[in-house]
Amino acid sequence: MNSFMLWNPTKMFFGPEHAIGFSTAIASLGKKALIVIGGGSVKRLGYLATVTNALNSAGVSTELFEGIEPNPNAPTVNKAAEVGRKFGADVVVPVGGGSAMDASKAIAALIKTGEKDIWPFVGGQPKAGRLTAALPIAAVPTTAATASEVTQYAVISNYAANEKSTLAHDFLKPLAAWINPAFTVDVPKVTTADGGADILSHVFENYLLGGNDSPLADGYSETVMRTVVDALPRVLAEPKDVALRGRLLWASTLALNGYQLAGRQPAEFVLHSMEHALSGFMPALAHGRGLATLYPSYFRWLIENERAVDRLAKLGQNVFGVGNGSAHTSAEQFVTKFEGWLRETGLFQSLESLGFQPEQYPAVADYCVKVYGTGGQLNSLGAMTKGDIVKIFEGTKRQG
Repeated sequence: MNSFMLWNPTKMFFGPEHAIGFSTAIASLGKKALIVIGGGSVKRLGYLATVTNALNSAGVSTELFEGIEPNPNAPTVNKAAEVGRKFGADVVVPVGGGSAMDASKAIAALIKTGEKDIWPFVGGQPKAGRLTAALPIAAVPTTAATASEVTQYAVISNYAANEKSTLAHDFLKPLAAWINPAFTVDVPKVTTADGGADILSHVFENYLLGGNDSPLADGYSETVMRTVVDALPRVLAEPKDVALRGRLLWASTLALNGYQLAGRQPAEFVLHSMEHALSGFMPALAHGRGLATLYPSYFRWLIENERAVDRLAKLGQNVFGVGNGSAHTSAEQFVTKFEGWLRETGLFQSLESLGFQPEQYPAVADYCVKVYGTGGQLNSLGAMTKGDIVKIFEGTKRQG
């Protein structure tokens, strides 16, 4: 195994009975909470009232900001920070999916530092990496997808510029999280499927590109992937099954808490880089849907370029139980099997079917390598150029 450092400060409360424990944890962080939500479904379903009442009972006053977009837009983040600043918030509590949680990290940083605009601080912008602090964050995820409740990452969009980029600071890791499967049972099937694709991406990235040095990380990642592969179709068939929802939600948290990469070689999140560039151009595109669309074409590109073939073969054998020939044959059998799973879960489509035009691909690829790459390229066990990215985008056409 290679050397590594992990820091997991998040106090996690899993299950429906932790309203008191979670709210008490928040009360130790602050007494005035800015609650951040998206389009209002958490209010309609009663989840917001549950969290708000628990906080009030613990002596924490609250202010609500509603209206975070599915890909949070920088001006909305700035507006929310101003609301929190006027309220005197000393803790930020997102209740919702990854967008609410990501936006809350940016909001918490703006309030704490006194900055007024988050966009200059994201990757590729003049002040990238220069944020210095954030208010404490306590998250309530209502989707199984991003694991933003335990990570230092936030993804922010700029609709006016057709751009999307990241923040990454250790002080953005939430200090508490209420991981309650009961809050996910009303997630629509399409959103549930998109979330499952997102979970898989978090383990695919390092598993494929991080080498063979950490068998423990391999086994851990394979278990997370097998859980998602098994649970997602069953959740789609039985969406009110809290036990199944719980497996998916906990798999989401485990997929990006750092253990999935411990001991491996460092690896770029190239799938995420490509998808972020795509949904920067089309903010209505769900992150998981974009990732699912890229999977088969990206995997085939790896095989064609003699990269990670052994890892794809191992993934097929240990997650899908396929592969009994050469590494190439086994890798190709995995891709075929995985495509079948994507069809089963409603996640198989082309970029064109999502509304992209092939003439847009060069501009998207150019933004991708400029913001997420080094020296005009990504690194996927070797150079991945703008032309390679365009080829991967074009390769999704066979999924139409």
